[in-house]
Amino acid sequence: MDLRKRKANELTLVVLISADLSSWFIVLFMDKRYALNYSLIWMFIMTVQIMSKVFFGVWVYKLYKEAYTDILTGLYNRRYFYKRLPNAIMKIPFSLLLIDIDNFKSINDTYGHVVGDFVLRQFADILRSKARKDDIIARWGGEEFVMALPQTGVDEAFHIADAIRKAVEGHYFCCEGVTCNITVSIGIASIDERADIDDIEQFFVTADKALYKAKENKNYITVAKM
Repeated sequence: MDLRKRKANELTLVVLISADLSSWFIVLFMDKRYALNYSLIWMFIMTVQIMSKVFFGVWVYKLYKEAYTDILTGLYNRRYFYKRLPNAIMKIPFSLLLIDIDNFKSINDTYGHVVGDFVLRQFADILRSKARKDDIIARWGGEEFVMALPQTGVDEAFHIADAIRKAVEGHYFCCEGVTCNITVSIGIASIDERADIDDIEQFFVTADKALYKAKENKNYITVAKM
């Protein structure tokens, strides 16, 4: 369920509840020819209907959040990213960032998983702060994250990636009396109007190769054109 579908479903729920509320008030001020008990029965039925729709609306939204959200960071998960990517990739120029936290295992080994989880959540906040309105951020797995940048050429993608790198490098991650610093390596795959965009997986292969080269240096960014 993408953003447009979610908003359409939310609007549908609002329309249905509004219709029930309108009927509820019509019955409330119904003509005196109907008995009071009859009106009260219909008002009770409509009240139950409204409450049921609100309950199921909240329930469906909760299921949506669980299906498409990473529970630890609150970012989108890989499933949602794959659903959004085909539309995003059509907004060329397009760039993809693969971001990996350097030596993250050492943080878990040295300070424990509680601190490691805190670092991941704080890092997710940094990514959100650097993302633009149409960018899509997801936790790809473990300490690896991905960002889709629609209508973004390689130069602007590098600028965004470098802003993320510098923000992470200068941030102090503090949790339960522990303070640590981390760095990130970033691989960028970029496409322009002249390139073939039929193979989405090739984007990830290209970005992953760029990330591999970046991690040879650590705290580094490598760019690869498609």
